[in-house]
Amino acid sequence: MQETYDIIIQNGTLVTGQGLRRADLAVRGEHIAAIAPSLPAASARRAIDAKGKYVFPGIIDVHVHPVYLDDVEDCSRVAAYGGITTLLHFAYARQGESLVEQVGKMKEDAQKRSLLDFGLHGGIWEAAKQVPEIPEVMKMGVRTFKFFMTYLKQGWYTDDFQLSKAMDLLASLGGMAMVHAENGGGIDYLEDKYLKGPNASAKFFNASRPAAFEEEAIFRAICLAEVMGCPLYIPHVTSARALRPIRRAQADGLPVYAETCPQYLTLTEEILERRGALAKIGPPIRSQADQNALWQGLRDGTLSVVASDHAPKAKDLNGDFLTQGFGAPQIETLLPVTYDWAVSQGRLSLVRLAQVLSENPARIFGLYPRKGTLSVGADADLVIYDPAREYTIRPENQHSKVGYTLYEGFKVLGWPELSFQRGQPVLENGEVVRAAGSGQFLPTRETHAEPLSV
Repeated sequence: MQETYDIIIQNGTLVTGQGLRRADLAVRGEHIAAIAPSLPAASARRAIDAKGKYVFPGIIDVHVHPVYLDDVEDCSRVAAYGGITTLLHFAYARQGESLVEQVGKMKEDAQKRSLLDFGLHGGIWEAAKQVPEIPEVMKMGVRTFKFFMTYLKQGWYTDDFQLSKAMDLLASLGGMAMVHAENGGGIDYLEDKYLKGPNASAKFFNASRPAAFEEEAIFRAICLAEVMGCPLYIPHVTSARALRPIRRAQADGLPVYAETCPQYLTLTEEILERRGALAKIGPPIRSQADQNALWQGLRDGTLSVVASDHAPKAKDLNGDFLTQGFGAPQIETLLPVTYDWAVSQGRLSLVRLAQVLSENPARIFGLYPRKGTLSVGADADLVIYDPAREYTIRPENQHSKVGYTLYEGFKVLGWPELSFQRGQPVLENGEVVRAAGSGQFLPTRETHAEPLSV
């Protein structure tokens, strides 16, 4: 038989946001060429037996910070070890910097060095200077822009005037606002009260960033976005209280999308006692009741995306907790940790997992149906996942430069076995085989494809 395809994956269970299907999948060039109940191995140059395995669309992590110990190349390599095939990075313009220049630099750097396909979000720290640059940045293929409603004393804060102005502009151009939603002034006051002076203690960290301040900022951002007619994306939602204004906005038909992260779905605030500054994250890891509420938010569709918030910062284990930075490495464990808690432990279906890790990110950020699904004509971004493999997460088997993981000693059931991007192997035999510079830039586009719920 003449070879018709480059790759055939046989005997696997295809998992998409539309459902499960026992079928074979064929790849020709960079795209999925056929899906059928049975395809002959002889019709392809390479046949892969995926019996007993799941075949997912490539995982899309839309919340990555490649500006700490892991740069854009490092982030793509670390992500690839975890079965991720597409990244959306934050390109921040700090005070005094040009947003156009910073986005351009990261785009150029990633085009030269990223192993994986990638897109960008603009990140704004000085709104008065950088909001007027938004139209030029959008011409560069960037549609989404992040604003901080916290970190007032650091000078990163965007006030309501500038946030309204930005949302009005984005609405007129087909863009979308993203907000780090916590009440900056209130948090700064509580930090002065609890985290400074002779009685300062790390035990008051969560008290300085209460869930009420997250809820207030989300509600305020939603109201501003509603008036300006601007779509709104809320990253790293952490609490039961934060879900209330999101549910209300979605019930009212507003284009409000929300994300949470594995650290909020699997850890509780007691980790601060065990891991100290390594677990210092903003917004903070909260209570078991909040964790339970987040899982319910994923089940009922209030939360549409799970993303890593990978912020691989160096931390001094013996240093003062209060002076350590916010953030932790999360990208390599995004898929297996979420899979274990969601599917292996019975909290979410396989279909819902594919929605929140692949299809909904693609839909919300305008990459669908090229990315995020298994369908003929889509990019051949694939992850073959072994649900029976047991794996113990340890710092020595992780690949971030930070050298630690909040999941040290965690035993998970399920691990990525093989992955492809646009038909080329990425992860194979436990090693990343894709070359730096292989990734393509993905313009994020306006989309009217609503995220899926189950």
